[in-house]
Amino acid sequence: MPEQKNKEHARSNRFFLKIAGRRLRAYSILTHVGRRSGREYRNPVGAYPLGDGFVIAVLYGRQSQWVRNVMAGDSFTLRTKGRDYQLERPEIIPSSQALAAYPRLWQWTLKRQRIDQFVWAHSAPTRDTAITPDPTTTDPCSVSLEV
Repeated sequence: MPEQKNKEHARSNRFFLKIAGRRLRAYSILTHVGRRSGREYRNPVGAYPLGDGFVIAVLYGRQSQWVRNVMAGDSFTLRTKGRDYQLERPEIIPSSQALAAYPRLWQWTLKRQRIDQFVWAHSAPTRDTAITPDPTTTDPCSVSLEV
């Protein structure tokens, strides 16, 4: 039975990869590197903006290969709404912190399925991002990001 479930999962992943990452927010493409193989993998995920990055529901548990690879690699690329985002510093957060990022229907669905773990990753600084001293404070260690 597990082999049949794996085949169905692989078939659905192939379908969702064809439509993911485009204008519809519901499906994005997560591109990551295997922690042992060094090979590049792509997975369809549901990702939504949260804070300085994106949050992704962990539908099949923390032992999912993509979760383990992302956590081990410390960075990955997310393609959503036709745009690529370089994300880093992934962390596992609970649903109490993550669900606010999702539309109401998704919130209801994730609660009903008892999904309680999410990967939250932060946007990596780009070449267009400059870190400058924050002029609104006297603290010399305070900085602001300008894009």
